[in-house]
Amino acid sequence: MKSLIENQKAYLLGCQLSSGAFRLAPRRVQINPYFTNLALISLVRLGEGEAVRKYVDWYLDHVNERGYINDYRLDGEREVDTGNADSEDSYHATLFSLLVEWLRLTGDTDWLRQRRDELAKMLQAVGRLQQKDGLTWAKHSYRVKYLMDNCEVAVGLEDAATLFAAIGDDALAQEAQYRAEACRRGIAAMYSPARAAYAMYDRKYPGWRKWYPDVTSQAFPIVYGLAPPDAASGLYERITAAFPHYDIFQTGDLYPWMIMGECARRVGDVRRVERMLQTAAELYIRGPRHPYWLIHESGRFIELMQAAGASAA
Repeated sequence: MKSLIENQKAYLLGCQLSSGAFRLAPRRVQINPYFTNLALISLVRLGEGEAVRKYVDWYLDHVNERGYINDYRLDGEREVDTGNADSEDSYHATLFSLLVEWLRLTGDTDWLRQRRDELAKMLQAVGRLQQKDGLTWAKHSYRVKYLMDNCEVAVGLEDAATLFAAIGDDALAQEAQYRAEACRRGIAAMYSPARAAYAMYDRKYPGWRKWYPDVTSQAFPIVYGLAPPDAASGLYERITAAFPHYDIFQTGDLYPWMIMGECARRVGDVRRVERMLQTAAELYIRGPRHPYWLIHESGRFIELMQAAGASAA
């Protein structure tokens, strides 16, 4: 177990550029801040605070005049702004969550105070996407309220409240917490007891034969602790009934979706977590699907390995 964690730690660190940014994989030219945010939580938990701080500096320095951040691509050694991002709500939300992990490791509130205005700008940017029902649009130019995004936003805003409270900015901490609670209420309203499912977006409910985004979306309220216990149990039963072999990656999707391992862990399905870790190592880390193994999948793998080790201990 320890050797696999060290292997994946080296894999992640090998994706960091001199600027602080991370490419999606060692030979990829894409720089995706959202996937990087998710990936680096594992590095924080492995004590790599300096590498993560360097990345967060890069992130904050690349927030544009509108208050958001785009994806980048490498052209030789030059980082080129693509002018686009998959979302505007989840990128900042997951950065807040990464920063909370980093703060727990380092306790560096001085750095946080120095970046206070930039973090406030990010909070305001997410706030501009939030609507009266508490849910956020994915982007100003794409006014869809996704379940996946909003699960990340609800938790990310709570983490933003923690960050601002840590530097004594009570006003911003209260605003972030208020927005987080509104988002939580909005997510709760997306659940239909009659359908025993959450809307994937707006009033569109999942088709249980379609892996992404239908079935995968239902895992997010479980992963982020937003589904009540009965709903979480029912959702997981439906996920495993629809795709009983997702833990060996028989989903019709070449990407591994390691977040589903976290879903299994949350409901106590240890057998599927163990099988997913073993198969990921064989099929992705050392096997034929290696080109589909990206940094966020590696990060989730490390987190699950650590959790499995803690459970075994």
